This record gives sequence, structure tokens and C-alpha cells, in this order.
Amino acid sequence: MIRSLLVAVWLLTFVTANPHRLSAQSLSDDVLDSVVSVLPVWPGKPQGGGGTPPGAAPEGSGVVVGKDGLVATAFHVIEPAERIDVRLADGRILPAELIGQDEASDIALLKVPEDLPLLETAPHPSLASRACVVSNAYGLGLSVTCGVVSARHVSNASFNPVEDFIQTDAAANPGSSGGALVDGEGRLVGMVSAIFASRAETNIGVNFAVSSALLARVIEDLSATGKVSYVSAGWGLENPSRAELQVHAGAKIASLASGGPAQQAGLKVGDLILALNDRTIRSPRDVISALALVRHGEGASVSVLRGGRQFSVDLQFSDQVPVGAQQDRRDVGLPDCPYALLICRTRQAVFPVESFDPLASATRIDTDLLVTNRHIVADRTTVVVFTPSGPLKGEVIPSSYRGDLALIKVDGLPEDGAVLTPAKDIIGNGPFHAVGADVARRQVRVFAPGEVILPPATDADLGRLHITSQMQPGVSGGALVDSEGRLVGIAAGGGEGRFEALPAQDVLTLLAGRNTPDALAVHGALGRALALCSEAMEQAGASPSSEIEAGLVERISETCHLSRNQGQFLEAGRLLGIAGALEEAITLHQAAVDQVPNSLNARLSLLTSMQLAGRYEAMLPHARFVLENAPLDPRALRIAIQSGVWGGDQAFARQALAQMKEVDATQAEAASRFIESPPPKPIPR
Repeated sequence: MIRSLLVAVWLLTFVTANPHRLSAQSLSDDVLDSVVSVLPVWPGKPQGGGGTPPGAAPEGSGVVVGKDGLVATAFHVIEPAERIDVRLADGRILPAELIGQDEASDIALLKVPEDLPLLETAPHPSLASRACVVSNAYGLGLSVTCGVVSARHVSNASFNPVEDFIQTDAAANPGSSGGALVDGEGRLVGMVSAIFASRAETNIGVNFAVSSALLARVIEDLSATGKVSYVSAGWGLENPSRAELQVHAGAKIASLASGGPAQQAGLKVGDLILALNDRTIRSPRDVISALALVRHGEGASVSVLRGGRQFSVDLQFSDQVPVGAQQDRRDVGLPDCPYALLICRTRQAVFPVESFDPLASATRIDTDLLVTNRHIVADRTTVVVFTPSGPLKGEVIPSSYRGDLALIKVDGLPEDGAVLTPAKDIIGNGPFHAVGADVARRQVRVFAPGEVILPPATDADLGRLHITSQMQPGVSGGALVDSEGRLVGIAAGGGEGRFEALPAQDVLTLLAGRNTPDALAVHGALGRALALCSEAMEQAGASPSSEIEAGLVERISETCHLSRNQGQFLEAGRLLGIAGALEEAITLHQAAVDQVPNSLNARLSLLTSMQLAGRYEAMLPHARFVLENAPLDPRALRIAIQSGVWGGDQAFARQALAQMKEVDATQAEAASRFIESPPPKPIPR
């Protein structure tokens, strides 16, 4: 399934009795009276209604949630609006006033000058029970589509910082945002919030509605004060390790705020949260979802696992609503960042950027200086830096530093923003977090933490930090910070649980290289080679792999060598290996290993190209390195067994097999048969 477009759709309610109980077979027309079409006036866009063709103007939906004309809708429907009207089921159009909004849950509250009927709130829905979306799909007016409840308590759809979704296959489409999700009796289940859609924006049956419980809690705050204040337990959370997940899923406490509710309840760092208010917890986002329903002055029951012993504690939250913005609180665990506050604040020092790479990140290291990866800028002299107040133009500053870092000078960065100062010889204390741009969410976020696999090799001028900290496209150029929020590196990428960062020491080398006589020449040559290598690889990628002509193979090999960029070594070697140019592929992958000896990604790439070439004995030293440093990696274990059998080292193959039995018993059975009765060596490609 491709999630290529997010179309938001929302819906909400208060608990009130409906005098007309509806049958499970059909819905009464009265249901439409409690849902409205929302007609915002966006800058430069026509307003819906009044003869505007359907689909020509931004329209949404809303659901009546209170007496005196209170209507809830999705915040994104009206966020840029200069004026808001609503169209009732009978066709009348009324003006609407914005009472308040909550960006974390994407809910806004409107008021219209007429008292409209409310829907009764449904009990918590059962799986596969009937569910219907009532909304203004495509601006065609109110309509109903039906399906079933597909899942409950979905908190990881990644549309909003605070999510407590009901998933349904009832069709929701553009314009459904803010509509109602009702059960088979016309009772409110939730407010449709978001969908996974096809490239053509059509519905594929994976739709999400904010639960009625969360919606009622948000509307309660919005109607009272115009904003929402969420409680915080004063903990920073992380996902358990893979080994811990083999025993139990949950959210692991990584840090505690002094005097916070969690610490006062006796919780400790390392405790595993299994349930909160009887809701099963599988990840930190489940905790955010469960806590979002708790109001100030209330308590929460937490089931905890510590040292193999399970017990429960009660958290108590003050009835005093914090003054000011959420990010000004002393505690940890913000709704959109379930980690220590000093980690979450590092987001202020990271900015999305656009240059040779259309979307990446850059890290602020001084008042007017950012650092990013060289492969982000290549031969470009300028960078667009996206800030909360708008885009800024940055100038690339040449340096004689030869690694994958580039310096950007930018005037006008936020005066009160964070600055991450690089320090010499600091590896830092784990866990480590990557901080960078999330393409899907269109925001800078803190990613799941990890630990150091290997430090930079001592004999490598361009060594890297090798970590398990999660990264994804767009994070390159972002910050790698330790448990104290200190900058320990600049994210460079990776995958399959093996990620890399340029150490902070290299940022100091980059800065020192600004004033050298050869700064402009070195910077220019490496940037041009990066651009030429990328151009050649793009040309090769547009052709069937077996049809890459010899001239293009030579051009890829030559320009990518000149770039001196490990990432391009790996990608170019992969392309050439698929095309059958194995000597060139091995040479490029060997160059990556020589430049960054401790890179597991580089070693595995070299092993793959050697395997295709049938060089099993030559694989052995690299396979030993990988097995020693990635003993739980199934791919490393498979390669180790293969190289041991066909490279003539049965003892090494059996060592890898013993480890495989600890990791994957099913694969270990097949590997054992392979060792005992090995097939003939494959014919080299």
C-alpha cells in the first residue's frame, strides 16, 4: 500500500440523548441535521456554495457538538481561512466564528448563530461493527458511506502529534474532513480525521476518525478557554530494545523529571509501561494517546514491569493548568515528543533545507551558521532554509574539509532558537536520537533512540559514528544528540537498523577549513564530482539494469570515485553490481570500506558484490568483522555462513550457525542443512 497522499477527515460529539433511536439497517434523515458543510474562504481561492462548481473550492465538514451552535471541524480545513461559513442540511448558509483550535489533535471549534440538534454518543465500538461516514465529500453536499470498524486506539498513523483513532473502511474523501463517524444506530463514534489514499486521491478503505472520547475532551477545553492543555507524567519514553521486545512490548521509561507525577508515584528509569488506564501499551505513542484523555486534577492507573515483576501505581495530576505554551513546562514528555524535554528542545536547532537535494535537514551551530551534508548541496552555492517565520536564503561557505559536511551562512535565523555547539572528542552518553525533517509530517521531529554500534575507526580520517538511532529520508544533515541534548554528530543516513553520523569533531575540522588557501578548490571539485556522479547514476537508473552501456559504467565509476563520498560509493557500486560490472562495483565498495572501515553498511555492500563475483575466500575477513560487530543481524549471519562454507572455513560457518540459532530458529534449520550438505558454488556472474 502506498501512502502517497494524506487527506484529512474529522468528526466529533458530546454526550447527549437523541430522541429518535435509529435502526441498524438504515439511518434516519435526521442524522444529516447534526452535520454541516464547512465553507472556508482561503486566500486566493473561491468559496464553496453559491453556485461554485463542486470540487472547485476548499470545503470540509463539521459536526454539532454542543448547544448554542457549537460545531467541531478539522483545524486544517479552516487554518488559512479569512472567513468561515457553514451550510446546513436544509441548504441555508450561516456565518461561523472560530472559538479555538488544537493543532496537536487537528481539531477546531466553531460557533454558528443557531441551536442545532446533537447526536447521541455511541458506546466504545466493537471490531467489525457497522460504521458510517456522514460528510460533505468532494463538496457535493452531505452524504453517507458505510463500512465497519477496522481497528481501535490507533496511535501510530503519524498524521498528528496526538492520535486516538478509530480505523474504518467506510469511504472518506476530500471534503469529508470534520464529518461524523456514526454507528449503525446513528450515534456518534468519532470525527473522521485522516485517510491513506491512492495517487489519484481516491479512497482505499483505510480511514481514521478521532475517537469520541478524545474529541469530547478537546472540545471541553476549547469551549472553556479556546485552547487545550494536556497533562504530563514527567517522563521521557523510548521503545524497548529488540531483545526486550522478545519478552514484552511496552514503552520504556528513559528519563524522569524531578518531582513529576511519575517520579512521585515511585517509577524508575528502565521501568516498562504495559498499560495505562486499562489501555494496552505497545509503544510511547500509545502512552501519549492514553494520557490525552486524562484531564487536570484526575489520576491514571499504570501497569508496570520491573525486573520481571509486574505491579501497578497511580499517577495524580495537578488541577492547576500550566500557564503559557506547552513547551514552556519543566517536565518531559510533550504530546508531540515523548522524550526528555532537553532532547525535544533540540528541534529548535534543526531546519528543513532545499538545495541539490530537494528536502533534507541542517543543524544550527552558531548564530548565523548551519551545517549539513555535502551531498545535500553538491555544487550549489545557495540553500533555501525553511524557518517558522518563512524561507530564508543561505550561502554555502567553501572549506577544505573533504568529508560529507558543508557549511551554510544564513542571516535572520530565530534569535531565541537553540544552538548546538560542536565539541571536541565527545562521544556522549546514550541513548542517542537523530533530529531532522520528517517528510510525511512536514515537521522537524525527534526519532526513536538507539545506541552506538561502533565509534569512528581510529585510523580513518573520515570515520563515522555507527548507531542504531532511527533515521529516514530527509533526516540527513540533522543532528545526532546524546541523552543530555549535546551535539555528537551530523546525521548521514543508513538503513535496516544500521545508521551513521559524522562526528562533531568533523564539524570543527569543517570550520577550521574555511580559512585555508585551497578551500575554494577542494570544495568546488568535490561538489562538481558529486553532481556529475548523481547525474550519471540517475541516467543509469532510468535504463534497464542489464542495458547500462560501457561508457556510462565508466562515467559512473570515474565521477563517483572523484566525489570521495561514501554514500555515492555504496549507491554507485550497487547499480554497477546489478548491471554485472562486478569489478567496478567491488572497487567502489572497497573504497567505501577504506574510507569508513567501521561501516557495517559498507562491509555488507562489499560482501554482496564479492558474493556475486564468486570471491568467497576474499569475503572471509569482512564477514568476520560483520559477525563480530553485528551478531544479531540475520543478513550478516547468512553471509557469514555462506562465506564460511564456500570460502573453506567450516569452523567460522558453524560459529555463525550457533548465533543464528539464538536469533532465528527457522533460518537456523535451513542454514544447518546448508552447512552439512552444501550445494556447488554458484557460477560467478
